[in-house]
Amino acid sequence: MAKLDGLIRIQKHRVDEKQKILARLYREQEEYERQKQDKTDQIAREKRVAESMANDVLIQLSFSKFRAAANDAIEKFNDKIEKVKTRITLAQDDIRVAFEDLKKTEIVDRTRKAKERKEREKKRNG
Repeated sequence: MAKLDGLIRIQKHRVDEKQKILARLYREQEEYERQKQDKTDQIAREKRVAESMANDVLIQLSFSKFRAAANDAIEKFNDKIEKVKTRITLAQDDIRVAFEDLKKTEIVDRTRKAKERKEREKKRNG
């Protein structure tokens, strides 16, 4: 029977690499979330400044333009976050399949090794 140790090693490596990709995707999502929160915080700070100068028409106009641009940026972050979430789901599915393949191969390997052990013992004793 063919030895499966090499295949198991390759499959473990494949699972590890897929987990690294998933971790990178999670970091990417966290970065977009952080950038989105920074922009939201910036809007709040600028709003307080604009409110403190409520009588200044130029400040109000500037804040209005800033807020529109900031909201567009937040919407772009939301789009990026949704795309990364989709990629995360696909990566999780990919890892699940690779891990299942690894476990199946390990079970077959254990079964074969146990059978070979029993046959060797039978020959020694028999």
